[in-house]
Amino acid sequence: MKIGIINNCLKGETRVASTPKTSSLYIKDGFEVFLQKGAGELSGFCDEEYQKEGVIALERKEVLECDIILSVLPPKKEDLASFRAGQWLICDLTTFDEKADLKDLVNTDIGAIDLGKIPRISRAQTMDILSSQSLIAGYKAATDALHALKQTAPLLMTSAGTLPPVKALVIGAGVAGLQAVSVLKRMGANVIATDIREESKAEIQSVGAKFSSNIQNEISTSNIIICSAFTHGKKAPLLLKKDQIEQMPENSVLIDMAQGNIEENFSRNDIVFIKDKHLEQKLPTSASLLFSNNVYSFLKTFDYLSPNTNYEDEILQKTLICSDGFLRSKIK
Repeated sequence: MKIGIINNCLKGETRVASTPKTSSLYIKDGFEVFLQKGAGELSGFCDEEYQKEGVIALERKEVLECDIILSVLPPKKEDLASFRAGQWLICDLTTFDEKADLKDLVNTDIGAIDLGKIPRISRAQTMDILSSQSLIAGYKAATDALHALKQTAPLLMTSAGTLPPVKALVIGAGVAGLQAVSVLKRMGANVIATDIREESKAEIQSVGAKFSSNIQNEISTSNIIICSAFTHGKKAPLLLKKDQIEQMPENSVLIDMAQGNIEENFSRNDIVFIKDKHLEQKLPTSASLLFSNNVYSFLKTFDYLSPNTNYEDEILQKTLICSDGFLRSKIK
């Protein structure tokens, strides 16, 4: 059986679905692995690194003939003509949500697995791309915020005077939010966080931040505000309105990780505003290492989707989108 690694056509995508190290694991398991030439370059992995592990670098069209095709995001529309029955496409199909596109994908008879639909259960943690990529994005949000500030983060007491610590507010304490909290805290900032989930208070406190149920009281003194309230498959909730932003200290930093949490048309030109729902793409080497491990764990767990695979398994029931010309699940 042959495994093929292709790159993505979407602008800004820098990750790759299998690193040289993970590719070597497929080879040890008895598979031939083929790489689209240059597919790992934006992630920091050159073709030579793959070839040292036994991977064969080919043109995209040839790689698309493999039995299992690995990609981070959906392939190009023109790739659909190369698909055939019996092949598997493994990727994050979250952005592949146009009905016409989905119909075209089903009509190719290919089997498609949407890793973006991995359920949040304990035995699926090693396959959970949403969590692993959110972890990287949360780290990047925190470091970008600190880089954009015009002041140091920790309390510094010197003979020349005292520099007060930065105050940061993180709204949304999921994986990304908690990682941002943790990084900001380690850098010496005073961090306050909030979330609508009842269990979030304990999670926030476990990484050293204070919990607040009333963010209005914190906005006017927060030098950094990071909003990370994602609703997978739905429009991001509006959390911070322009009248609230007007209350922030001078030269503050706002980061909207969901591209919809923050009302944009505010008048404060001194505030740095970063809006990016794919911050993990800015750290492609780290993001690819985790993503490729998630993919390998999935395929290994389900016997590389062989005929012996239990397709009634809860995880496969959630992630199997289509196969054999039939729609198995819905992309929401």
